[in-house]
Amino acid sequence: MGPYTAFNAAYAYDDADELRSPYFGDPLFDPDEHVTDDGRGDIERALADVCADLREEIGVRAFIATDIDIPTKRQVEETGLDEPGMTPLDQSVELAAVSDAVMFVFTAAGLTTGVGSEVGAVLGEFNLRWKDPADERKPRPRLRLFCGPSFGSASIDEITPAYGVDRIEFETREDLLAKAQQFLVNVERGAQRNGWPIYRPPVTASETDRKR
Repeated sequence: MGPYTAFNAAYAYDDADELRSPYFGDPLFDPDEHVTDDGRGDIERALADVCADLREEIGVRAFIATDIDIPTKRQVEETGLDEPGMTPLDQSVELAAVSDAVMFVFTAAGLTTGVGSEVGAVLGEFNLRWKDPADERKPRPRLRLFCGPSFGSASIDEITPAYGVDRIEFETREDLLAKAQQFLVNVERGAQRNGWPIYRPPVTASETDRKR
């Protein structure tokens, strides 16, 4: 999980076309590979490439939320599809709930507007905020935050103290893959030793009545 759109200097500066490149230098985003035909920097493609590396080099079933073709509510309205659709946030929550491990990946090249609040909402859905009196629905060690060089975000910086999800820094693509592998190995070992559940669904009212 992470931002899907790259920051383009043209968003903020009228003379951005005079730059050698309107994009930040970044270990994951490559303008030669990850720019769409209409000129939009697409970090979603960069994250998909990272997933491909994880599958090929580590052998895990890595994927991002958009790999599952579920239309959003807006897409249903715009195209007249005969199905309810699902909001992007709901898709992220459902994906994270059923995953053995969840990686939040952020780099300086990405537009993080709204993504920080989305991550907080996903973690809040699992009752991981330290002050939340409810039982956690997903063990914190199954989630990890990875941040690239020069990345800065006040909301993302607060994830660890607010939710207890560790933050790991990486410098290069290879560094990210190595640290991701270490994280996944720790998840596998921890699950075997401690019996971490993947997800504890909320108890419904009918289930509570039956227990009584």
